[in-house]
Amino acid sequence: MRFFTFLFLFIACQKSVLAWQGLTLHNLNSPVQGIKTNPAFIPESKIHIGIPFISHLSAYYGNNSFTYHDFYKVRSDDSVQIDIDNAISKMGKRNYISAGISTDILSIGYKLGPNFFHAGITEQLQFGFSFDKALIELLDKGNGPFIGTELDFGKTGFDASHYREYALGMSRQINEKFSAGFRIKHLYGMENFSSTTGSFGLYTSPEDYSLIIPTEVIIHTSSLENSEPGYDGIDSEDKSEKRKNIRNYLYKMDNRGWGIDIGAQYVYNEKWKYGIALNNLGYIRWKSNVKNFRSEEGSYSFGGVDLKGFINDSTTNIQNVLDSLSGSFGTSENSDHYSSVLPANLRLNASYNLNENSSISGLLHFEYFKESLHPSLTFAYNLKATRNISLSTSWSYLNNSAFNFGAGVSANAGPVQFYLVSDNVYGTFLPLNTKSANVQAGFNLIFGRPKRDRDRDKVADKNDKCPDIPGLPALEGCPDKDMDGVPDHADACPDTAGLKKFEGCPDSDNDGVPDAKDACPDLPGLEIFRGCPDTDGDSIPDLEDDCIYDKGPWMYNGCPDTDEDGIIDRLDSCILVPGPASNNGCPIIEKNEIINRPPQKAVLEAEEQEVLNRVFSNLEFETGKAVIRPESYSSLEELVSLLRRKPNYKILIEGHTDNTGSASANKVLSQKRADVVKEYLQKRMIDEYRIRSFGHGSEKPIATNSTAEGRKLNRRVEFTVLE
Repeated sequence: MRFFTFLFLFIACQKSVLAWQGLTLHNLNSPVQGIKTNPAFIPESKIHIGIPFISHLSAYYGNNSFTYHDFYKVRSDDSVQIDIDNAISKMGKRNYISAGISTDILSIGYKLGPNFFHAGITEQLQFGFSFDKALIELLDKGNGPFIGTELDFGKTGFDASHYREYALGMSRQINEKFSAGFRIKHLYGMENFSSTTGSFGLYTSPEDYSLIIPTEVIIHTSSLENSEPGYDGIDSEDKSEKRKNIRNYLYKMDNRGWGIDIGAQYVYNEKWKYGIALNNLGYIRWKSNVKNFRSEEGSYSFGGVDLKGFINDSTTNIQNVLDSLSGSFGTSENSDHYSSVLPANLRLNASYNLNENSSISGLLHFEYFKESLHPSLTFAYNLKATRNISLSTSWSYLNNSAFNFGAGVSANAGPVQFYLVSDNVYGTFLPLNTKSANVQAGFNLIFGRPKRDRDRDKVADKNDKCPDIPGLPALEGCPDKDMDGVPDHADACPDTAGLKKFEGCPDSDNDGVPDAKDACPDLPGLEIFRGCPDTDGDSIPDLEDDCIYDKGPWMYNGCPDTDEDGIIDRLDSCILVPGPASNNGCPIIEKNEIINRPPQKAVLEAEEQEVLNRVFSNLEFETGKAVIRPESYSSLEELVSLLRRKPNYKILIEGHTDNTGSASANKVLSQKRADVVKEYLQKRMIDEYRIRSFGHGSEKPIATNSTAEGRKLNRRVEFTVLE
């Protein structure tokens, strides 16, 4: 029990640190040890081999309350005076101390596609102690100042562990923005000293001034010291026995456990990047060489110890302290198995790229130990000075101190990589003046680093045709703003997607003429007409053709002149018979040749009669309206063609109805239907003087109106050709 009482006091009075956090190492993107801060980290190199025992060396110590110099003051004569009260005044209500060292025995990694696989063996020695200020005051002053006062030390506790970590992990670049990773760790414990504290309350009775402990405290130990031959077996003169004891110590104890680290990183855009990691979630189950010491509940008298004498470290003072505490607190002992948990930590970080080679970043870090959360905040400036040298400077608020200025450097020389990092440079060189200090350093062998790439477009400079402008691997490192597969330097239209055969310029209408040379970019056309169409195929482009649907010579701007009288058809009243312009293209007939006689019904050829029959049969109107249905147009067009071929023909159009409705209404409807046919023919260039139209209503039936079939026959339009 004396050993553990001494351990309590030794921890409380030494200079120690908040746990190693890797606050500055987190910002160096070169060393593969970045996976220790976030398992989603993926290094640049393809192959990583850590040089055994020196690939990662880490040492840290400190606390969140006092410095070593707070324990003494220098008098005017340069003599030193112990000042316990000053040190206690620097403490907070609840204080946290931790320390440790670690080294990588083995570290290897291999990048395969978007995945990075890694494995490692790390030797860890960690210590943490959480205590209340009142506990130190109790040890210094005794229970006299606390008469009638109940003190709560429920969150007081410590954990000192020596264990080995066998880790396997993988990180994966899931897409261009998101990466994630994990590390599974098998833990092998060698030594542990830890405490389990319930609702640990102390009360000083005002009647007899005794110290009453209403609850219990358990101190767990797992150490060779608890068994025979203990640590002496490792130094045995019998070489065979010595080897056996060393093997048992290093590999064959039953103290086993598991741990996991998980993390993710997200690239929001080319400027911002975010990360999250939850590390050291794990435990060790201690079964070998276990001894547990449980305090016995009861009432004890305790008058305090002389901490000034204790710090002076005289044998007599230390012995008096141990005798006093040992005599005050009784214990019981057992060998039950127990578990200890690792100090888990959470990291939230964000970084902002100032330019291609520098960035600023922020990191919020939380560590959980003995039911208490211990936060820290870090800001850093990071610089990639050259391809082989990376630098980082940082400021952190941790251990209740803002005086933490860190720095880190990573340098590559061929396959050898070296890094050196500290979260508190001042504390590393003058540890007695600060609350924390730490340093991490190591050597790695790296292979398969990306080739020199000035524009960072993942195309090595020696293969990059545009080495100073970020581009695409498929285009040999050259950019393509419009993403048309034609690099900008060879793209005549770099801002508009186009075709390679047109030097990157578009052809919107897909007519084989690029828009820049296409006079009609939205209409498919012919190359000989600068991309414009020639709908009627008369070799005159539509833009210059006055009659785009009818073939015509260039002299008439593409309009036809069927009778070749020099008057285009649409201005020619007699398109089949030549005539002068003065007579609208019709021939001049001498007056003495004109016979004033009424028109006579023409004698038609069989083919011509068939045309009239089809018009008569197919002509239909909308019900009750003078509107020709579209299905009648083809037959009417045949009639137009006939009248054009025979300019001496005239046409008589007569409309008829049945006797349904009033006679006057039927008369009007029949006239309108005859007139609408006349208008159709006129629009198709048949002269008005050649057309006559009449509406007879129901006056001239050709069948009885008593039946539906008869009324249907009476509803008709008749055509008679005259000459």
